[in-house]
Amino acid sequence: MMTTSPRLTTTLTFVVLAIALVPVPVLIWTSVFGQTYLTVPPESYSLEWYLNLDRQRQLFDGLLLSLGLAVVAAVISTCIGTATAIAIRKSAIKKNAAGLESLMTLPLTIPTIVSSMALFITMTSLGRMLNMPITGTFGLLLAAHVVVTLPWTFRIMSAGAHGLNMDIERASLDLGYSRAATFFKVTLPSLRSSLGAAGILAFIVSFADLEMSLFLVAPGSTTLPVAMVQYAETRVDPALSAFAVVQLLIVMLLIVVANSVLGFSKKFAGGIKG
Repeated sequence: MMTTSPRLTTTLTFVVLAIALVPVPVLIWTSVFGQTYLTVPPESYSLEWYLNLDRQRQLFDGLLLSLGLAVVAAVISTCIGTATAIAIRKSAIKKNAAGLESLMTLPLTIPTIVSSMALFITMTSLGRMLNMPITGTFGLLLAAHVVVTLPWTFRIMSAGAHGLNMDIERASLDLGYSRAATFFKVTLPSLRSSLGAAGILAFIVSFADLEMSLFLVAPGSTTLPVAMVQYAETRVDPALSAFAVVQLLIVMLLIVVANSVLGFSKKFAGGIKG
């Protein structure tokens, strides 16, 4: 049986990572060009693109919408994922547990571009039947982002719920706490790190989503990924690079926080419970 040497595996890994990460320093470099067009080498360097982000209204409004949308979608999907994971863990829905788990992770098996197109066509047809606007509304966009983020929050919360100590909850009930008080004072604090990791991951997935938003945003009200695509259709300048770097920094900061404070990588792998 043919085996691969560790040195070859390490070399290939570094090559792949290098190819994947090359655009990042290039992106950062072009974001500090002093002129409004891209030439190599640049005529000068400047931070004006970062200092005047709000002057690019199309991109800046998209950034604000993406931030707000990601926060709301993360909160909703984390709540749903938590409730479902705890219900399955406590066997409250034992008969349908396997089917429900498959349903919660089903969006991961369908390419996002396919589900986006299907949702757009369905909602457009439904809107015509009901003679009311459905597509292009914030509500539909939010629902779509919840669908996209829900499998990830459910996965993390399932790992956390699996490590719950049911004896502690029973002791709380025996000592006179109601089920609601036990849930908020015992169960949720035990899942604190899982909740944080799930919420951050949901935020990142929603914040970086392009496919769903591309089909469902309303004219004049677009998320940052869609606004960047539209902006690049007419011009490519350091302003676009600056917004891309800002988006990258937000995602990287959240990943670092989640990994260092909440043990994000171990949570996602199911290595830590609670």
